[in-house]
Amino acid sequence: MTNITVRDIVGISSQNTFDPMNIDTTEIQTLSRAMPMDGNIDVNNAEVLAVKYLRGADMCGEMLAIATAHVARTKSKKDIAYNRAFLKHRNDKTVKTDKMRTALAEIDDDYIETCNRYNEALAFGKWIDAKYSSFIKMHYMCRNILKRGYEHENASGGPFNGSPDGDNENTW
Repeated sequence: MTNITVRDIVGISSQNTFDPMNIDTTEIQTLSRAMPMDGNIDVNNAEVLAVKYLRGADMCGEMLAIATAHVARTKSKKDIAYNRAFLKHRNDKTVKTDKMRTALAEIDDDYIETCNRYNEALAFGKWIDAKYSSFIKMHYMCRNILKRGYEHENASGGPFNGSPDGDNENTW
């Protein structure tokens, strides 16, 4: 088994080639689409679904750490791109004020591209956070359905309304 480091989990590498748009979200999308639209979950399926939604929340939690690191990296790159674009015009005699340099920096192609990457990273982070929250809520809902089912079963005198030894003579 290969050792997995925190750098591997968070997607930090020497090349910094990580792009959230390349992450496979098939499992998260499948689980998300499987959520009942009306919130109607059968008590018999609640336990299986509770585990699935907890797994979905776990996957999203891992991706949220990746997204947070990616947002910080892209923000740094955005700041660097802005400063480079601002300094491009420092020796230009036609640009007389810092306000003009700021305006020119904000329309620089490299800066705009970096801003777009930063916005994609933010959107990715918000999307993963929303999925995480949704899965946690569905897990909680399934747990409550199970709890009510167990309470109902216990109030009715045991499993399937019969005695524990299998003698169902008193159930009718």
